[in-house]
Amino acid sequence: MKEALWRVPVSVTLQNGMPRLFRGPYDALDFLEYEWPSHGKWHHRAIRDCRAALSGIVAAEVARASFAAACAEASLSLSDAHAAGVSDTSAKPAAKRQH
Repeated sequence: MKEALWRVPVSVTLQNGMPRLFRGPYDALDFLEYEWPSHGKWHHRAIRDCRAALSGIVAAEVARASFAAACAEASLSLSDAHAAGVSDTSAKPAAKRQH
């Protein structure tokens, strides 16, 4: 798998109110697989698209759009990190898991 980053990171406000910064499909996939609060159509599509982006099958921005839709489906607040004024130091990045 290759690391693919989004042009604009995504900031998600978790159910506990904490912001979380996602820089690309790897961060999003890890969250979708291990910490996602609810499963639905967009959750499954986002997992598929993130895996495809990491394999180079689709553009990273396709995975970003699916991840955004999954966030909406799960009622998680999402914003562009740059537009929201979130810096790398003000939001906790998604933790990297050893697979």
